[in-house]
Amino acid sequence: MIERLFRFRHPLVQLEKHRLTRVARGFIPEELAPLYQRVVPDPETAIDQLEFLVVDFETSGLDPERDTILSIGMVEIRQQTLSLSSASHFYVAKPQQVKPDTAVINHITPETLAAGVSLEQSIHDLLERMPGKILVAHGAAIERDFLRRALAVDRSADLPVVWLDTLMLERSLATNRGKEGKDYRLCQIRQEKGLPGYLAHNALADSVATGELFLVLLKEIFAGLPPTLGPLYYRSLYGRA
Repeated sequence: MIERLFRFRHPLVQLEKHRLTRVARGFIPEELAPLYQRVVPDPETAIDQLEFLVVDFETSGLDPERDTILSIGMVEIRQQTLSLSSASHFYVAKPQQVKPDTAVINHITPETLAAGVSLEQSIHDLLERMPGKILVAHGAAIERDFLRRALAVDRSADLPVVWLDTLMLERSLATNRGKEGKDYRLCQIRQEKGLPGYLAHNALADSVATGELFLVLLKEIFAGLPPTLGPLYYRSLYGRA
């Protein structure tokens, strides 16, 4: 009985109930309809049965209300394998948004963005790849909040999208091991796990680096047991097992 009650309250089950409620009420924007047509996976769903889209946004700052997306990188994971052939990277054409310090950190110049695509087109391209996939990001709150802002979706009306956060997954492991307060930067975690260095603050490189880290975290978290979605989503939300 307790196990059934916990399952009923699992965040994935609640997200599916939210999706069904929104569908029943209607008034879903056309561009978001494909997301609402997909059932949120059950907590017991095996990882091998799912497809993942690892995303990274480079932005002009951390405030979605004032700052903007400069570039988007993404790559897919299928059958616990990173598919480099699926990788894509595009810049958002708003050269006036580039701050001097941002240009240095993100290796983005006004000239680079001038050859990019509009924010609307870049978000449209991202939305086309999202249905049926679990999204993965490092520090996923940034990507989630900037996407909400770009879609003009209120914080209280979460999209029926499952986000897995590699930062929170690592935090859950650190909490279990009594090592809270560590450095959770992507480059630092990768170094601790023996993963190679990469070009940081580049959306495509960051998405590939996050995908590699995610696959390592899967092995650490499940320690030889068949990985399922429920524990990963719970850890991603709360930073603990």
